[in-house]
Amino acid sequence: MSNQDKTKEQLIEELEQIQHELDLLNASNKQRGIELALALQEISFLVEEKGKRAAELILANLELKFETEEKAKRAAELVIANKELVFQNEEKAKRAQELKSANIELEQFAYVAAHDLQEPLRMISSYTQLLEHKYKDKLDQDANDYIQFAVDGALRLQTLLIDLLEFSRISILPKDFKQVDTSAILGQVISNLQLLIGENAALITNNDLPVVTAHESQILSVFQNLIENAIKFRKKTELPKIHISCTKQKNMYQFSVADNGIGIDMQYHDRVFIIFQRLHSVKDYPGTGIGLSICKRIVERHRGTIWFESKENEGTTFYFTTPA
Repeated sequence: MSNQDKTKEQLIEELEQIQHELDLLNASNKQRGIELALALQEISFLVEEKGKRAAELILANLELKFETEEKAKRAAELVIANKELVFQNEEKAKRAQELKSANIELEQFAYVAAHDLQEPLRMISSYTQLLEHKYKDKLDQDANDYIQFAVDGALRLQTLLIDLLEFSRISILPKDFKQVDTSAILGQVISNLQLLIGENAALITNNDLPVVTAHESQILSVFQNLIENAIKFRKKTELPKIHISCTKQKNMYQFSVADNGIGIDMQYHDRVFIIFQRLHSVKDYPGTGIGLSICKRIVERHRGTIWFESKENEGTTFYFTTPA
């Protein structure tokens, strides 16, 4: 083979080599083009996402700004509300103190009035009774009736003043609390009411009763008022039966006074403890309407509560508590 032919073959090989390299380069460029297109798509996606995130961030910032403004507004309203509440509390405290002072003055007035009125009332009562003894049946029936009305009125007023005096003295008396045996107190009450108990053939029973820290005469007054009422509001067809018991409830003693009397409609639960509130006429059931008010005030002064459970014609049970 001549040198010229050999050179042609080399040139063809070189050209083929160059063509092969060009093909490889084209393939590589094509791949790079695909990768570039993908990269551009990814960049476009990222740009869109960043734009979306930026928009979300703007919205979040606006919302945060709104919430911050709302919180500031609520904080200002809360400050104003707190100031108003402080003012109202101060006003309530002021009114409570004024009411307390007024109640004290009213109690002192009631005490003085009830105490000072007793002497002239005793004079009126004495003279009307003397008038009754001296002139009864010596005048006409109308005069006898008038004298009787005067005597009854004077006696009722005297009883009312005594009860009012006791009611007003409850808060005035010092808290002379000491250990007292409620069994012994109940015995004293039964002794005090012996005449009433005998006249009505009342049966009074009791369980063991505890020693409590209390004002002796005031606790005696509670038992006496409750037992007296139980006898007073007896059924006409049954002898009165009254049972006194006590149970310990955590840090309180709970006393109960149960009877078999006429009962009380539960709709009057609160009314019966209000002073001078009556559920029956004086003609049917005499009294001043102060007894249960006295009980309530005494029990509350001992940091206890008083209530009742009852059914009409099935009896009543009064409960009251004192600290153990």
